Amino acid sequence: MNHSSLPDLPYELEREIFEWAARAYPKCAPSLALVASYVQEWVEATIYEVIVLGACCPKLELFFRTLSSRPTTFFAKNIRVLHLAAGVSHTQARKLLTVCTNLSSLTCEANPLGSGEEFCTSLEAMFPNLRRLSINVASLLSPTPLTMTGTNFIHPFLARLTHLELVNPPTWFDWISLLDGSLPNLTHLAFGNLTAAHSPKMIDFSVAALASDVPRFQMLIAISQNEVFLNALERAGLIGPESGRDMRFVCLPCYYYPFGSSEYWEGVARREVQFWRTPEVV
Repeated sequence: MNHSSLPDLPYELEREIFEWAARAYPKCAPSLALVASYVQEWVEATIYEVIVLGACCPKLELFFRTLSSRPTTFFAKNIRVLHLAAGVSHTQARKLLTVCTNLSSLTCEANPLGSGEEFCTSLEAMFPNLRRLSINVASLLSPTPLTMTGTNFIHPFLARLTHLELVNPPTWFDWISLLDGSLPNLTHLAFGNLTAAHSPKMIDFSVAALASDVPRFQMLIAISQNEVFLNALERAGLIGPESGRDMRFVCLPCYYYPFGSSEYWEGVARREVQFWRTPEVV
């Protein structure tokens, strides 16, 4: 075949082909980046768009060597979704968060930025485009917590969010205060690692949240394997037979369901899996 006779592809179509190939065959993406300098820019933007780091990531140290060798503008430009799982030190997390200033989504299992108040204030200043956040509530409580009485739990930064996951929420807090209008943009909310002690307040909140107009939830997720908690949900009509119940409420046995931990994070890195999908319910 005479390759010189092949027509040039439109620029945007060529870009779409390389980006698709980099996503579909991530192991081949570094080789694709060598085709041409302009292709390298497209492919690297695809490679670094979603970053998963932690014990689940076998290339953690390699990534941080890359972080030291590239200009900070590279990470600010390309990283949009960042998952910091267990295994990333506070020093590493702080270093990464200071350069990834264009995030739209952040999962952070620990708070590397100081007190709860400092954490939210830092996120507000550093990430103007952040709309999705997953955080362990303990990060907001220690050593200097946000005030968690009445409606004062809500930091102004959180009002921007559309998706929020709160892991290990305290059993004593009245979550009804989240429905006071402080989170007008929130459409997806999840609570992780719920126990029997969460039952009364969490069930009251869930019923009220599903009836709320501001915020108006599209999905409300409870993560629990606790039999007492699950039985309480069923008695309240939140889970069980589909007829008559609100299908926006979803109960999952674990964060990764229906995958294993490694399979889940590999799928996230390939953009094939995301937490806020519509999963099979318990």
